[in-house]
Amino acid sequence: SGAARKPLLGLADLPGFGYARLSKDVKASVEVAAERYLNSRRPLALGVLLVDARRTPSGDDRAVLAALYDMGVPLVVVATKVDKLSDRERDSQLEEVRDGLGLPEGQPLCVSSVTGEGTRELWGIVLDACEGRVKELRDEAEGREEEDDDDEEEENDGGMAFRD
Repeated sequence: SGAARKPLLGLADLPGFGYARLSKDVKASVEVAAERYLNSRRPLALGVLLVDARRTPSGDDRAVLAALYDMGVPLVVVATKVDKLSDRERDSQLEEVRDGLGLPEGQPLCVSSVTGEGTRELWGIVLDACEGRVKELRDEAEGREEEDDDDEEEENDGGMAFRD
């Protein structure tokens, strides 16, 4: 078949602007564009909020987390750059991230691109979410096929032809 196949996995990196120096107008337009993008998408398999483990979560971080939560998007919060913290700093900073975002104990997931910490776990979460979403889509498609089959049966069985 010559039909183009759609990609199974798509990743979108929405702009982070918590520490960027943006004018209020530019920041507002970025927020509107991100919101428009998220609202126009089919349901997302997973939202991944990346926060710098060395920083206190911003109001923007909380707003993004709340928006994704309100949209019903499964979420994982990832604390990046954990390799740049001492053990003592790490514990207090992770507590600050957890408290600042209202996360339960055991979160956020700690990741370091330098040491590789947490990367395997993060990919596992991403792949599990994708597999779950693919299963949901298959189930929806099979449900539609069954409905279409039922409709065809009703059309075929429901109309009686009389001949003279």
